[in-house]
Amino acid sequence: MEWGALSEKNIGQISRDQWTEASLIIIDKPQSLDKRVAGQITIGECQCMNRINKELLEQIKRVVEDNNSSDAIDSETDSEQRNKDKSLWSKVSDLLAHREGEDDCPAGNVKLQKLVSRNPGRFADFYRLVISGDFRLTFINLDEDSVPYQLEYRDEKCYVSVSSNLKEAQKVWLETRLMVRFSTWLTETLSNQQQSLRLVDLEKYCREYNRLKNKYAEDLISNWKESSDPEKSVHEDIGIAAYLTCLWEGSKVRFADLGCGNGLLVYILSGEGHKGTGYDLRKRGIWHWFPSKPDLKEQAVVPGIETRFEGVDWILGNHSDELTPWIPVFSCLSGPSTCYWVLPCCPFDFTQKYQRRDAKESVFRDYLNFVTEIGELAGFTVMEDKMRIPSTKRICLVGTPAGQENYEARKKRILEFVTSKSKGFQPREKVERVRNCTQIDKEVINSIVKLVVKICLEATKNLEKEGGGTWNSGGEFSLGDVITRLQENGVDLSKLKSECGGVQTLLRNHRSIFHVEKGMVKLRIPGTSVPKVANPRIKSKDCWFYLNHPDGCLLSDTSCTWIHPS
Repeated sequence: MEWGALSEKNIGQISRDQWTEASLIIIDKPQSLDKRVAGQITIGECQCMNRINKELLEQIKRVVEDNNSSDAIDSETDSEQRNKDKSLWSKVSDLLAHREGEDDCPAGNVKLQKLVSRNPGRFADFYRLVISGDFRLTFINLDEDSVPYQLEYRDEKCYVSVSSNLKEAQKVWLETRLMVRFSTWLTETLSNQQQSLRLVDLEKYCREYNRLKNKYAEDLISNWKESSDPEKSVHEDIGIAAYLTCLWEGSKVRFADLGCGNGLLVYILSGEGHKGTGYDLRKRGIWHWFPSKPDLKEQAVVPGIETRFEGVDWILGNHSDELTPWIPVFSCLSGPSTCYWVLPCCPFDFTQKYQRRDAKESVFRDYLNFVTEIGELAGFTVMEDKMRIPSTKRICLVGTPAGQENYEARKKRILEFVTSKSKGFQPREKVERVRNCTQIDKEVINSIVKLVVKICLEATKNLEKEGGGTWNSGGEFSLGDVITRLQENGVDLSKLKSECGGVQTLLRNHRSIFHVEKGMVKLRIPGTSVPKVANPRIKSKDCWFYLNHPDGCLLSDTSCTWIHPS
């Protein structure tokens, strides 16, 4: 196969580990580059001892074409489709293993993948070969109208090469999406590479999600009664409902949804034939609209050793906050076969906000470990998965009874544990209190703002002012360092502890002064903040920098969108 250079980018020296980590994103998470794709399923993998030339590639494509045309995919069961994929891999691996002579060279590790469509009604699944060599990746789509392409690293540059007959649409994608993102991943420290939807079948999930979306989404969005974004809320709960129905593998279950909020998840699951009740402290406006009238109760769930939900198969907790650590407890006490699914969000222990135990972990990671340990103590096998939903908190925990342990022993152990930990629990207030730092005394806020500015200005990075002179833009500091410095300077942060986000929220509320991103704080350069007014030329407030920064404002009176008092 002949290759022609398409694009190159200088990225400097990288290690083999950096290449491998970036490569795994493209191989294992094709959805990160192609919005049509929901994910991939690896059908088979082997070491290929034969160069994949044009003749061999045509043979493989004919096998795939025969596989796709043999039966109507829509009529196949999941097991039939899996058997069909196994048969396909058997034929492809036989072709890859065939050796024609001693001159054949190792092509590298070869994977046959099925790329699963996000929307099968608009775009079909397709197969591809991925060949991994030494600082080289080759991708060959087997039943799509595109040409093979290759990524390679040498001489401190990343190259994209293609075979002949490249079309304009693929050329644009390779140059503006693949090359740009891959070269960035090669030079970044990558984290949070956890695979999503590990506990359910990807193809089944995609079909179920699209079915539920077509059935419920339009009607719900057009009749939305809540202040939250309907697009986010509806698609998030449809994604959760699709996940749970796949997890339950076709069984009809009885469930209790604790802290059900808008009740949407209860409505969808009930509409799919499951029997469930949702509990929440406050009734929502949309509850009255639901056509099928799901079982939603305006009722506080007060944890205790007598609180249980007998007769249910599953207990659900979607962003259940204060109830999250209790859900494994309720599940254990409710019956020997009761399972649970929980999507943790705001971290709480049994009586108050959660305090991190392990400083080496993030608060949220440490909290996930804490909730997992409670489940294991209650006699559950706890599995962790990552949801596909429009939310910043997407890690869920699934607890199923561990099996052979005596149920009475499980109950006794968890009751002893809970009794020692749960004194003093208070359910949240029925009327939700504003907790965005706007209700704190102005003097307290101003003193914190001025001190954080002072901390930033300890570093010097001068910019040229309009009209002459210099303006110190200061340095960038982590939120953790800023909080430590505030405490060292005697600032009482106790009033912020009950606020959502604490110091970070306070600083973000002052977006004309600070730029807060990815846990880092720095001064905002005047002129880079977009004023929250219809016409920014109409100045409504005094310029904070002009009045408080040692160098005044970087901009002149005519350029600045804030007032420079005379």
